[in-house]
Amino acid sequence: MLRPYPAPRTEPLRPPPQYARWRAEGPLTPVVLPSGATAWLVTRYEDVRRLLRDPRLSSDSAREGYPRFGAAVETEPLNRTFIGSDGPPHARLRRMIAAEFSVAAVRRTRPTIDAIADGCADRMGRGPRPTDLVSAYALPVSSRVVCHVLGVPYDLHEQFEHLTEVLTDGRRDDEEKRRAGVAITDLLRDLVRDRATNPRDDLVSRLMTEHVATGGLTEREAVDNVALLLGAGHDTSASMLALGALSLLGDERERHRLAAGGELDRTAVDELLRFHSIIQLGVARVATADVAVGGRVIRRGEGVVLSLPAANHDPARFAGPDALDLRRDNAHQHVAFGFGAHHCVGHLLARETLASALPRLLRRLPGLCPAVPVTGRHFKESMDFHGLRTFPVTW
Repeated sequence: MLRPYPAPRTEPLRPPPQYARWRAEGPLTPVVLPSGATAWLVTRYEDVRRLLRDPRLSSDSAREGYPRFGAAVETEPLNRTFIGSDGPPHARLRRMIAAEFSVAAVRRTRPTIDAIADGCADRMGRGPRPTDLVSAYALPVSSRVVCHVLGVPYDLHEQFEHLTEVLTDGRRDDEEKRRAGVAITDLLRDLVRDRATNPRDDLVSRLMTEHVATGGLTEREAVDNVALLLGAGHDTSASMLALGALSLLGDERERHRLAAGGELDRTAVDELLRFHSIIQLGVARVATADVAVGGRVIRRGEGVVLSLPAANHDPARFAGPDALDLRRDNAHQHVAFGFGAHHCVGHLLARETLASALPRLLRRLPGLCPAVPVTGRHFKESMDFHGLRTFPVTW
């Protein structure tokens, strides 16, 4: 029997309960997507992790059988980026971008992240109370950090934030999303051309001078991939910052520790990423050959959806997975950033942003607390990324 996918959440901070039932029933669940297309849903941690590395599953949304559910990465022109390609073409584009997100590069960026977080927290503290933590802190921090790394002027933030919201909203039709995809690339084209002749110390400049100028990359490829990094980079980090703040404010001991100058270590950051698992639609693939999964077979040409939230809440891998445990010893094993060749290229920057911005928020505003009870109405609906639409706070 086909199950409707995605299933609705009954609690805003938990994956839909159906995923746990389907995970217990078997390795593959036949689902029907909003488009009417069918696919296999994979919910078990070991299966999801293994299949994320399997080259027989393609990320190319133009392939017949790809389970399209309206995600931004399926939309022109973002579907032409490295995230939607496989094998050597994917590796070629990814190599050109990855150096900007290396351990050394992110370490050099940390003082800037700290300064951005402090500045945004101070501006928020001087503003009215109550206020919305999403628009007053989470979005400004994440957008400013990504703009700094890419070399995009922050003055454009209102435009790219709005266009990204359209691209990631499952209620928008294909034409609205296509127009938003074109608009976000149009927004960046002049910038990219300017950096070709007036380079600075940023990703856009290096793409233009080291790859476009030498013929290794076209201008169009540069624009499209920068648009993807800008949209996905700021939106995912903003969602995690708001959700992370909500979780930390609910933990009295941790809130006081951070407000007193404590740091958020790698284990705690990874547990927040595991617990919230914001890529709520999962990862879509299409099989290019038959693939065996737990005694079942995904046939060539069939669509596959790998549920990252279900995998990260699999009790076979994480004990008591529906509880947030900031000292969980295997939190680092989560697949919130995916796994394998398509592992999120910006995962180190995202981790560093959380590790910096969440403690600094509580340190600058030690009395921070929700202004009203946070209920389902405050959360995003029908979006690619789980998160808070608004989070009213005071201090």
